[in-house]
Amino acid sequence: MKFQLFFLSLLLATNTLANLNIVVSIKPIHSIVSNLTQGVSTPKLLLSGQESAHHAHLKPSQLSHLEQADLVIIVHPDFEQGLSKSIRNISTRKLLTVDYSTLDEHDEHDEHDEHDDANHHSWLSTKNMQQFARTLTNKLIQIDSKNQAIYQNNLHKFSQKLIALELNSQQQLSAQNKQTLITYNNAFQHFIENNSLNQISSISRQHGENLSIFKILKAKKLIKKHQINCLLATNEIQKKRIDTLTEGLHINTASIDIIGFDITPDADHYFKLMQTITHKTAQCLK
Repeated sequence: MKFQLFFLSLLLATNTLANLNIVVSIKPIHSIVSNLTQGVSTPKLLLSGQESAHHAHLKPSQLSHLEQADLVIIVHPDFEQGLSKSIRNISTRKLLTVDYSTLDEHDEHDEHDEHDDANHHSWLSTKNMQQFARTLTNKLIQIDSKNQAIYQNNLHKFSQKLIALELNSQQQLSAQNKQTLITYNNAFQHFIENNSLNQISSISRQHGENLSIFKILKAKKLIKKHQINCLLATNEIQKKRIDTLTEGLHINTASIDIIGFDITPDADHYFKLMQTITHKTAQCLK
């Protein structure tokens, strides 16, 4: 009887280890993780609704997911500011950040806090996500070595899908990459650099800033001077702000959801999201 109980406990422990409990903060990264863990485990999405990672207030059930996780994957502590208190309680060995932020130093700008300058929207670059996928695969193998072959196979398949996605995006945008664009904020920087688009400037360095009269007039002058074709803005920027900025100007605008709130959270989410962003950008640049 004791042997049977011991064997059952061992079996349960083995099964628990085989199904890693992985929690991911936002949809695009959750999609990437889902591709890499297929056949082993299904990651949990922490922010599944319209919740902003910047301002989220976690429910008890969400806090429980974090506490029970074998691995928590976030973009960056400065990006998930709404989760900062909860993230601080997670052991560093159980926390993985995408963490391929850069400082955008291409444009003239006012001085801001260091966190305002950091661009943590790294999933908008397929090149960054190739690197992150390799980092995550190494981490998965480290904590679950018996499934190494599955993880490596998943990485190969995902990398090939990313290559195809990047080629498709570049083909769509190649005809417009000589056209000029301006962005409301620096959220699109990784996407622009990844696709070699001709960005003149970013009007604001803060994500949802309500522009001052000075910044609006400066942007209007810049748009006229360079005959800019397209203004890209993230979808949380109110339409009336865009209308005020573009009033009297001949310029296309695109309001883009860079998280994919309305796209089903699964392994295909990331690819659908990037295809949508590419399509909207190409239309704006025409």
